[in-house]
Amino acid sequence: MNLTFITIDDITDNILNPLDKHIEYANSYLTDKAYSFNLVVDEIRFPPSDRVKRLGSLLACRECALDMVGSDTTVMTDGKRTEDIYLQKYKLYDELIQDLEGKLGFEDFATDDVKPQGKAGVGIINLSRA
Repeated sequence: MNLTFITIDDITDNILNPLDKHIEYANSYLTDKAYSFNLVVDEIRFPPSDRVKRLGSLLACRECALDMVGSDTTVMTDGKRTEDIYLQKYKLYDELIQDLEGKLGFEDFATDDVKPQGKAGVGIINLSRA
């Protein structure tokens, strides 16, 4: 079951027009990410944190850009711009996603009353060596 973290209204790119399938992809990705922290539906924060919503919109835009790569009719074969805008957008969104995803953690997905102990390896385990 996919949860709804973002909608089309969360997209602010003025060139890309993500479709429902891109929004569904992003929501599926975020649902899997939340479940990777061993959270159940009742433990997942709604409305989602700003960082989770941001990741969702970046994912939707990246997937939209990927679908559009090669369709930019303004690319010049002998001019100065040889890379289409959709490929540029894809690379930009992919970089932003990698950066943001590395910063996301349990606390971005879980409600405030859920403690990280015992959730998918989140927390500190003290090891003693005798």
